[in-house]
Amino acid sequence: MIINNITMSIMYFIPEIFLFIMSMVILLSGIFQISKNYIFHLTLISIISALIMSYNYQVSDSLILFGSSIIKNSTTEFFEYICYIIFLIQIIISKDYLKNRNLLSGEFYSLLILALLGCFIIISSNNLIILFLGIELSSLSLYSLIALNRYSVISSEAAIKYFVLSIIASAIMLFGFSYLDGITNTLVISDIVSFSYSNNSSNLYLLSYVLIFIGIAFKFAVAPFHMWLPDVYEGSPLPVTNFISSIPKIAFFVIVFRFLDDNSIIANENFSKLLLFLGVFSIIVGNLFALVQKKIMRMLAYSGIANSGFIFLAFFSATNHNFSVAGFYVLSYSITIVSAISIITFLSSQKFDLVYINDFKGFSAKSGYLSFLIMITLLSTAGIPLTIGFYAKYLVLDALVNKDLVFVAVIVVLMTVIGLYYYLRVIWFMFFETNYNSLLNISGKFSIFVLSIIPALILIIFLLPDNILKYIFYILT
Repeated sequence: MIINNITMSIMYFIPEIFLFIMSMVILLSGIFQISKNYIFHLTLISIISALIMSYNYQVSDSLILFGSSIIKNSTTEFFEYICYIIFLIQIIISKDYLKNRNLLSGEFYSLLILALLGCFIIISSNNLIILFLGIELSSLSLYSLIALNRYSVISSEAAIKYFVLSIIASAIMLFGFSYLDGITNTLVISDIVSFSYSNNSSNLYLLSYVLIFIGIAFKFAVAPFHMWLPDVYEGSPLPVTNFISSIPKIAFFVIVFRFLDDNSIIANENFSKLLLFLGVFSIIVGNLFALVQKKIMRMLAYSGIANSGFIFLAFFSATNHNFSVAGFYVLSYSITIVSAISIITFLSSQKFDLVYINDFKGFSAKSGYLSFLIMITLLSTAGIPLTIGFYAKYLVLDALVNKDLVFVAVIVVLMTVIGLYYYLRVIWFMFFETNYNSLLNISGKFSIFVLSIIPALILIIFLLPDNILKYIFYILT
């Protein structure tokens, strides 16, 4: 249903408008040196209020707003809810970390909300210009956040690398947008997708999609467009890394789904080969480079590159425009990596920095419960049975086999087995090695409770995977 009335359109966009206004209020609060605890609580209340508004203004039908520029439906709402929940967990866990490093400021929270708002615009966009604005709002905010620790050389280097490569990726994507506009004579994504049915033979049309997906591959950190991710994971403040690892991936999944849904381009042999190559190559590069890492965040970065490869394979293996497997994988990986980085962030806030993998030696003797939580997240990321990660990887492999790509499935399984080594190494260090340095005095029972939520979900969802998968299929159709 198309709503042309501006007032009605604004009504359904109130949560996003509210978030923007509050980001400015929070920024001003920091400028006037208002209490840091006040800024934190104001941020928390703002996100919860926006979530409640989103629920109150949820739609019963698919709505096209602002002259076909914005779309609101069950798909956009579901993934926005997921982003809200993940963001709330990240905010709660990050407080003490930022406070101890004198980074707890209005500037930080304002930029983080703007990055979240950019991701919401990406999720809801139905216009190429609006989509590009959402991408740039998120990217520029994240660039500033990565460089927030301005006295760190590693942080500054990571920010510059992200900024330069992000500009290149955006420029490539913009070329693709311009070609699509020239071919279809429209900027509306839904019209562009409909256009492809009768015009998929155009080489320029194919080229435009290739350029767009190269830009998207950068955002997913798919090899060979991954060069920025390890440095960003290592150099960014941990709360920023936590955000980058999850919410942008969810946003870009939605826009990929919108570009490929009911679109014959995915049936194009050359385009499918591109998705297949990027997926397999990313899995190989991610797992092999993760094996030789000594720092935990760089290891998780290369693990993320490998998992992004799985997401692209899920896109490739989608049949009859069924992207539920890809959606399930994105959600399973997002909540798993958020759990892992949140635990590391919490421990860092307790003045127990886990920088090197060797730092995990004897950690179970310091905190058996947190060691157990870390173990669950790592096992899920590795794809061990009884975890949500196992089922997600199984679905991708099953889809590959159903497409008669047994050889590719074998390669992926082999790389997954190789990847088990660097996950199990951390677990071995925690439970079977000893290290008598650094005593750990844990405080913050509420934070520990929050940290326990996601590992519990990892195990619970494994018991009900078909129900979750069916629901994702439902909201995507």
